[in-house]
Amino acid sequence: MSNDTNALSVHAAGVEISGLRKSYGDNEVLKGIDLNVKPGEVVCLIGPSGSGKSTLLRCVNLLEKPNGGTILVGGFNATDPEVNLDQMRQKVGMVFQQFNLFPHLTVLENCTVAPIKVLKRKKVDAQKVAKGHLDRVGLDDFSERYPDQLSGGQQQRVAIARALSMEPTLMLFDEPTSALDPETVGEVLAIMKSLAQAGMTMLVVTHEMAFAKEVADRVIFMDGGVVVEEGKAAEVIGNPQQPRTQDFLRRVLDPTHVDI
Repeated sequence: MSNDTNALSVHAAGVEISGLRKSYGDNEVLKGIDLNVKPGEVVCLIGPSGSGKSTLLRCVNLLEKPNGGTILVGGFNATDPEVNLDQMRQKVGMVFQQFNLFPHLTVLENCTVAPIKVLKRKKVDAQKVAKGHLDRVGLDDFSERYPDQLSGGQQQRVAIARALSMEPTLMLFDEPTSALDPETVGEVLAIMKSLAQAGMTMLVVTHEMAFAKEVADRVIFMDGGVVVEEGKAAEVIGNPQQPRTQDFLRRVLDPTHVDI
């Protein structure tokens, strides 16, 4: 945990995934994934579309129900049929590709509705926490605006503040910059970097290789529903060992490359 004055007052939680399988009909998307994220660690998932990255992320907080394997999140067995799903999800914040803000609510209301209804917080207390996180993402002066009055980058920053307002111990990011204009990508990545520096446990699906190389403790390359390669970010991105990883990164880092 950082000594930074912006350090998050959370008890970091890890993730332990073992033998995770997920199928849609005859299509097996996840084929026995083993993956651990230590408390306070930032792990980036990279790989081509359809490799199972987003499905894995959605299985962690049971937006998708696994067909096999176990997922342990911060003391909860997410794959136990008896798990208290509401309590578990309070510990897990998720930011999606699309912002999913409530259009009829103000920025502040978007950030307080769940703490009030789910955590049963008093409105004044929920607002105090939410304003602190809006300040963290640089939008404390936008609390009374509505989502359609904000840019895409600002909406995504609100989505991050909204997730943080539940004071989770784990943050999941599913390609949070993919729907943004290029000029607004940096402001969202900067917020994510600050969260990492403050000690938040993060599991991030991203195509932003520079971000992954700079911020991630580890990078995991997935393809075809399996983990192909994993290791320190600089090693996997800078010196990949597996041919599939090499091919993917060659295409991503040099889009003009054409195999002959």
